[in-house]
Amino acid sequence: MHEGIIIAASGGVKQQIKMDVLANNLANLNNAGFKSDGLVFREIIPPFDEGSSLESSRNPLLSPDESNETVAYVAVDSAYTNYAQGPFHKTGNTFDVALEGEGFFEVETPQGLRYTRNGNFNLDKNNNLITHEGNFVLNGDKQKIKVEAQGGIVSILPDGTISVGRGLENANIGTIGLVKFNDMGALAKEGNGLYKVMDNNMQPEKTNEIKVRQGFLERSNVNSIEEMTNMITAIRAFEAYQKVIQTIDEADEAAVNTIGRVA
Repeated sequence: MHEGIIIAASGGVKQQIKMDVLANNLANLNNAGFKSDGLVFREIIPPFDEGSSLESSRNPLLSPDESNETVAYVAVDSAYTNYAQGPFHKTGNTFDVALEGEGFFEVETPQGLRYTRNGNFNLDKNNNLITHEGNFVLNGDKQKIKVEAQGGIVSILPDGTISVGRGLENANIGTIGLVKFNDMGALAKEGNGLYKVMDNNMQPEKTNEIKVRQGFLERSNVNSIEEMTNMITAIRAFEAYQKVIQTIDEADEAAVNTIGRVA
């Protein structure tokens, strides 16, 4: 097979991967606290290292010793998450909270400790503060937070302190735990707005640099216009690769027919 077809097919596959990422971003456009993902592409030139990453080794679709050293392929170098602040949406709900600054809420799930920026909280039947999925929101000591309102007004201060009262004699009943990571690359998405730590040596740190805003939710930081523009660009690139494959195939067919007539 003509290597030009393989190169074009390799590039088309990468555009499909990019489309999957963009589609996932748009699908989570309205999910509170969602952070958009992106890809970094790079050029790889034969001969390819047999011990290279799985993604790189799949790019040529040829064994390392069969590829032409004068050509280049496109590879997915890495994937990343954009942790930029999302806009705030006012809900007015008592237990809706948004984070202003870099950091996370710490929650307890059946799979262990996880981290989220989705502050769509509520109370369970035992008055424990929980996430929308039913995971327990933890305080700075990694303990559950029980909110006994008893008819009082629940206020959540910028530092995460929860108080209950009528304004004159408010009682502090707990503080929402706020943490940050020095290396955000240690986190991986797990679905439902949750992040898990991939490196056991990387532990979260308590922080007072984050502000909590009660009655708000942080919306996704996905820019719908930008994502749609990127999708159009990816589609056009994919179509260009298809055209290359078609052109090479037609040229090969013409060459075969010409040789046949000469013979």
